[in-house]
Amino acid sequence: MNQPDQFLPLFLEAQSDLRAFIGAMIRDPAAREDIFQEVSMILWNSFAKFDRTRSFGAWARGIAARKILESHRLRARLPETVPPEVIEAVAAAFDADVRPTVWQKRETALTQCIDLLPERSGALISERYTKGRTVEEIADSTGMTSDAIYQALSRLRKQLRECVERRMNQMNTFF
Repeated sequence: MNQPDQFLPLFLEAQSDLRAFIGAMIRDPAAREDIFQEVSMILWNSFAKFDRTRSFGAWARGIAARKILESHRLRARLPETVPPEVIEAVAAAFDADVRPTVWQKRETALTQCIDLLPERSGALISERYTKGRTVEEIADSTGMTSDAIYQALSRLRKQLRECVERRMNQMNTFF
């Protein structure tokens, strides 16, 4: 997977919490949006450094907290509305929420569904989406036509989407 494919789902999942976190610290709507945009750019530009064993949301809030503190220092002539200790406390409160996110549940369901595929189908999915090989490369290595690969991938994506939806519905009945 390339960077946008990995970054975007994580960012979209964390976006509302990130906005809420920044909003809890910054009252001015324009300043809030400026900080959110700056943080978004930092997250995008630094994504290669992100440790995927950690929470993306916690990483994003840590960067936002630093930007908020920097913003306070830059506006030192104005009274600081939120002390650094409060920013740290709010960040800790956000981090304490360890419920699995919708994306984490979907990822778990997808992994389970891929594991249920026949070996050949799972290998095709892996070649295309894990290893990032093009359809043409897969066709050359398997002796199949590109059209056959496209059709097989289309059927597998549909099968996986239906499987994930069933598993998500099952999870929602338990939670």
